[in-house]
Amino acid sequence: MATTVWGIVKEGKIIPQTPLPEGARVQIVLAEEASELPAELREEFAAWDRASANTLEFVERLVKEDQADAAT
Repeated sequence: MATTVWGIVKEGKIIPQTPLPEGARVQIVLAEEASELPAELREEFAAWDRASANTLEFVERLVKEDQADAAT
């Protein structure tokens, strides 16, 4: 079940308002208040949204397969 944790960006890093467990998988979704972003940046974020949410899992699987191949 998804849990919403709010935070802010400081010096390019996300600072959550509540601690997160070590190793937690997270998905970053900009809040609606972020409308002051430049149009170019909003379009870039939209492009990332259109990308598959499974991309990270796919890359991790490829890395494991590559490591398995290298071990043999």
